[in-house]
Amino acid sequence: MSQARIISFHYFLRTAILLGFSSYIVILFKSGALTYYIAPRMMIYVKIASVVLYIIACFQGYMALRAYWGKPVTCECEQPVSRSVLRNTLAYGLLILPLFIGFALPDTALSSTMVAAKGMNLSASKSSLTTTTAAPTTGTTTTGTTTSKATTETATIATDPAPAAAPSISSTEMPAPANTDADLQKLFQADKEWDEDFSKIGMILYKKDTIVVKPEIYMEILSSIDLFKNNFIGKKIELTGFVYREDNMASNQFVVGRFAVSCCSADATPYGVMIDFPTAATYPKDMWVKVTGTVQNGSYNGNDIFIIKATQIDKIEAPSSPYVYPNFEPLKELQ
Repeated sequence: MSQARIISFHYFLRTAILLGFSSYIVILFKSGALTYYIAPRMMIYVKIASVVLYIIACFQGYMALRAYWGKPVTCECEQPVSRSVLRNTLAYGLLILPLFIGFALPDTALSSTMVAAKGMNLSASKSSLTTTTAAPTTGTTTTGTTTSKATTETATIATDPAPAAAPSISSTEMPAPANTDADLQKLFQADKEWDEDFSKIGMILYKKDTIVVKPEIYMEILSSIDLFKNNFIGKKIELTGFVYREDNMASNQFVVGRFAVSCCSADATPYGVMIDFPTAATYPKDMWVKVTGTVQNGSYNGNDIFIIKATQIDKIEAPSSPYVYPNFEPLKELQ
C-alpha cells in the first residue's frame, strides 16, 4: 500500500471516530439520556463540543479524500503517521473502546449498587454541595462507608456493622411554637454565616402546612430541616426518591434517597432520609416512591438524625431527571 493510501486510511479512521463521538452526544441528547451523565448547567458545553467534533471530523474527511486522490494537504506542522501496527492499535483502541461501550450498553441512572459503593449520607446539612463557604464538618452520618477527617470524627457503618437500633422518636426537646416573626427568628437563628440561607428557608418551610421536598431544591430543604430539625418535629412532609436498604436496617426501615450531582455523574453523591414504616420490608431496592409522613427525631448507628414517620407510601414512576442539583437561589424557588 502506498504512503498516500496509508495516510488516507488514518484520516478516514479519525473521521469515523470523531463522527462517532459527535453522534453519540446527539443521540444521548435526543433520547433524554444525557441527563444521566451531565448536570443541566454543563449541557451547553457538551453540545458545543459535539459541534466542534463534527467540524473537525469534516476537516479530517477532507484531508482523507485529498490524500486518497494523491493530493495530500501538507503544512509540515503535523506528527508523521506511525508505521507501528501495535502503536496504532493501542492509540485508536483507546478511543474506539469507550465509544463502543457507550453505544453497546444501555443508558441507565445510578442506583442502589452505586450507593452501596459510595455510602448513603443521612445528614444533608453537612454536604459541600449545599454550602458556599468552606466550613468544618461535624457529625456527618453516612451509611456503608468509612471516612475520617482531621476536624471531626465522622459517624459511619463499618464493614461488619452491628444491627441497627430502632429510631428513637422524641418530642421532649421540641421548642415552643413561634407565634410572631420575632419568635420565628429566634427559632431559626443561624450560628454561622454560611447557614443564614438555610435559616431563611427554614422560616418559610415552618409556615407551611405540608413541606413538599421539590427536586429543584431537594438538598436545600433537607439541609434546612437537618440543621433545625427540632423545630420541625411533627411537621407533615412529602418526599420522593428511590428505596435503599442495607442488611443491618430494621424491618420497618429503609432510606429514600436521590443522587446529588454538581457537574457530572462521576461526582454524584447519594443523600436521603430514613423512613419508618411498618411494612417497609415490602418495598424493594430502587423502587421509586412518594412518602408522606411527619418529621421526627431518630437515631441510626448511635447518631442523631431526623427521620420521616411515614403514614403513606405510594409507588411512582422514575422521573425523567432522576438526579438533583445544587440550587444557588433556593429562596426564589420557595417564593
